[in-house]
Amino acid sequence: MGAGRLGQAIIRGLIRAGINSANIAASVKTLKSAENVRKLGIKVFLDNEKVIRDSDLVIIALKPHTIINVLHSLATSFEEKIVVSVAALIPLKTYSHALNNAEIYRAMPNINVEINKGFTALCGNKGYNAELVEKIFSLLGEVVWVDEDVLDKLTLISASTPALVAELIDAMELAALYLGVPHDLARKAVINVFAGTAELTSIKDLLNIRNAVITPKGITIKLLRKYLSLNIKSSIMDMFIYASNELDKALKRFSEYSTTKSSD
Repeated sequence: MGAGRLGQAIIRGLIRAGINSANIAASVKTLKSAENVRKLGIKVFLDNEKVIRDSDLVIIALKPHTIINVLHSLATSFEEKIVVSVAALIPLKTYSHALNNAEIYRAMPNINVEINKGFTALCGNKGYNAELVEKIFSLLGEVVWVDEDVLDKLTLISASTPALVAELIDAMELAALYLGVPHDLARKAVINVFAGTAELTSIKDLLNIRNAVITPKGITIKLLRKYLSLNIKSSIMDMFIYASNELDKALKRFSEYSTTKSSD
């Protein structure tokens, strides 16, 4: 339900993993969106209810502020369905209250699911189909089961950060261009550094990686000294703390809104 940017990333990742596109259906809001999404080879509807009725497992990828009305208006259609919400902010209790006869989970993937390199946190009561839910998201990358409060924090740590990483890659690429490295080579070098270093952390701790590159009075230590003098690491931590406070406020607003709408 909802084939926006994350919804389409999930669809592409599933197809790349070998899922038959004919077994995937999605809902969109406009005919133009339907034309674009239909190019993926899946069934596309302008009606959420048709997607629900046509599916055994329903992934809710709608914007948070639209979900509660949808849940209440289509509650009976969700009966005996497996429901996985990838929307931020809306707690499990809201889905459980609205959908009495559905098996409900929340997932927090990131955009890297499009190339099957995602990181997805799952939470729920681990019902009869928990293994199936995990298997499907495992096709898109790594999966972990967490408590719901941790899943909400991972909205920042794993779901939002591809945007930050993209900015860091762009900054290093611009620096390379300033230094005279050709554009295609700058992009290739920087991306390789990020991907390779990330993989290296699976066998070496961060300090070992850093110290393996540093030599006395070398360029790397001078680079790091300037980095430390700019308080970049502290600034990044401050950014996450600020964003976490904003997330907590949003969670509180949506929890109160969910409770009010559920009572209605």
